[in-house]
Amino acid sequence: MNALFSRMDDRERRTLERLAAAVVLSAALFFVLAVGQRTRVFEARDTLAELRAGARRADASQAEAKAEWLRWQQARSDLDSLRGKSFYDGASVYQSLRRDLQQIFARGGMDVPDIGYRYSDIAKVPIKKVVVTFGYSGSYADLKRFLGMVEKFPKFLAVEKIDFQKTDTETGLLNLRLTLAGYYEN
Repeated sequence: MNALFSRMDDRERRTLERLAAAVVLSAALFFVLAVGQRTRVFEARDTLAELRAGARRADASQAEAKAEWLRWQQARSDLDSLRGKSFYDGASVYQSLRRDLQQIFARGGMDVPDIGYRYSDIAKVPIKKVVVTFGYSGSYADLKRFLGMVEKFPKFLAVEKIDFQKTDTETGLLNLRLTLAGYYEN
């Protein structure tokens, strides 16, 4: 290789030195740029990982929000169903409640007693109730069957109060005052 350099004149050596300097400079520039690009690649990879994690969180959040929205839709559907089936109609609450009570008394084999009606509001909600009070005379087993029918009745009809007035220990006959409440929307 020295023999090759010795045959070169000064101009050729300077050109070769310039080419060598350009190659070294190009290599150094390439190295500097490659290191910078490598750093940017790692930063981009980290950013991509963060973005993917954020996308997974957003997908999970969206799925959770959608599930909650579906639960609220089901709750609204249930409420609409309850309004149609379980609440009494405000316009005809008296007639409907009286008919339902007659039906319950008939199923229980009881005579329809004198019934007193009273209306009342429930605070902070658009629901009102009709309070029904009547006397009952019969055995404990009949009372239990009657209360079971009231409990299983599809409308919002609830036992509010039972006042035991007299209990005959010899015959087992109960005399009491029952208070029921039927609910309707205003």
